[in-house]
Amino acid sequence: MEIELRKAAIQRYVLGEKPKAIYTDLKRSKKWFFKWLHRYQTGDKDWYKDQSRAPKNSPKRISQTDEQRIIEVRKNLESQPFAQTGASAIKWELSKSGFGFPSDRTINRVLKREGLFKKNCLCCQGR
Repeated sequence: MEIELRKAAIQRYVLGEKPKAIYTDLKRSKKWFFKWLHRYQTGDKDWYKDQSRAPKNSPKRISQTDEQRIIEVRKNLESQPFAQTGASAIKWELSKSGFGFPSDRTINRVLKREGLFKKNCLCCQGR
């Protein structure tokens, strides 16, 4: 219904009706009308459709290179006998190699996404 309303408003405008008469009659705001008029004027064939409000990028997302570093450090630690493999140990290894490091939560999120997050507590083993 909303899509038809947008199309109808712009069609009325194209036929010569004044904007104020259109948005008043449709019980919409001036801002609403001109938003859809500007979208129509872009020439996009889908001007009347809603657009995503999600951000185009995630500036706080960890880079692919840093993710790979975390994974490599974790696998290297797992290959060493008696080595700790948690987020703190990974941060320590990253700091020794001169790289910056993300928070424990970010490291754990990467490990979980890669299937490398394991609970090693004695109470959970055997369940």
